[in-house]
Amino acid sequence: MTENLPATNKLTYWQPSAGETIAGVIQNSGTFNNPVYDEQKTMLLQDDDRSVVGVVLNRYLIHSLKQNNATPGDLVTVTFHGKEQKNNGRSFNRYTLLVDKLA
Repeated sequence: MTENLPATNKLTYWQPSAGETIAGVIQNSGTFNNPVYDEQKTMLLQDDDRSVVGVVLNRYLIHSLKQNNATPGDLVTVTFHGKEQKNNGRSFNRYTLLVDKLA
C-alpha cells in the first residue's frame, strides 16, 4: 500500500554520513510517496525532540525489523557505517539496527 504524507507534515528524511546514528520510536512504516525519490519503503521515527524523521529502508533494514518483530511504539537505533563493496564489485550501504521493545 502506498500512502501520501500529508502536505502539512514537514517530514525530513534521514540522510546520514558514515558513522551517524539515529534513534527514535517507530510511528509507522510502509511505502510512502517521497517527493524526491518517488515511492520508498520508509520507517517513520519520532526522535527525542518529537520530530518525525523518515528513514528509507533497504533490504537489510527491512529484514532486521522483521527479525526483531519491530512494531510501532518500539525504540529503534540505526547506525549507518558507510558504503562498502562486495567481492563481486557491487557496492552497498552497511547499517546496523537495534530494537528495544518498550511495551
